[in-house]
Amino acid sequence: MDNLLHRIQSHTLTRFVKKGSILLYQGEIPRTGFIIRRGLVRVYTITTSGEERTIALHGKGDIFPLPWIFGEVTNTLFYYEAMSDSELVTAPKQHILDAVSADPQLTAAVLKFSINEYTALLLRITALEQSRAAEKIGLTLYYLIFRHSIEKTPGMFTIDIKMTQSMIASLVGLTRESTAVNLKLLKKKGIIQYSKFTYVIDKSKLERFVGEDTFKDLTLK
Repeated sequence: MDNLLHRIQSHTLTRFVKKGSILLYQGEIPRTGFIIRRGLVRVYTITTSGEERTIALHGKGDIFPLPWIFGEVTNTLFYYEAMSDSELVTAPKQHILDAVSADPQLTAAVLKFSINEYTALLLRITALEQSRAAEKIGLTLYYLIFRHSIEKTPGMFTIDIKMTQSMIASLVGLTRESTAVNLKLLKKKGIIQYSKFTYVIDKSKLERFVGEDTFKDLTLK
C-alpha cells in the first residue's frame, strides 16, 4: 500500500501503539481507516461465554476495517488489537476512497488485497468446519502460509509473524493443550518445524495431509 500512503500522505497521521492496545472496539464507529506500516493486528470477537475467538490477522501493508471504509457497515464488526508494538498510519476514509478511485493501479491493488483476504477467510471457514482437530490446525496453517508467510526455500514457508500456540488455539477454537498435542503430531509427520515462535511448513506435505489437491493451484503471495 505504499502508493496509497504516498497519495494521501498530507492527510495521514502516524501512530505508534504498544502490544495489547485496542485499536477499535466491536460496535464502535471508527473515525479513520488504518494502514499497517509495521506490526501485527488481531481481529477477534468475544463469545457469550466470554471467550475470545480470533477471526483474522492483519500484517504489514494491510488496510482495515475495509467493510467500514467502503461503506458496507456503519460501525466496527469486531475488536482490533495490536499483537505487537506496531506503527500504524491513519487517514479519513473519504481521502482513502478518493485516492483509490482516482488511480487504477491503486484500485487494482485494493482489489487484489480484498481477493486475497476473501480467499484466506474461505480457508479459515474450511478449517473450522473440520471435525478432527489435526485437520482444523492443518488448514489453519494453510491460511497462515497464504496470508503471512515467506518461501525461504522451495516449498518451505516460514510464517512471517510471531506465533504462539495460544494464538493458533484461538484461531481454531481449541484448547492450548489440544493444539500442542496436534502440532506435535504434524511435526512428527514432517509437515511443520517449529521452535519457540517460529513455524516452517512443508506446503506439499501439508496439502497431502489435508487431502485437498485443489489447494495446490493457489497462488501464495
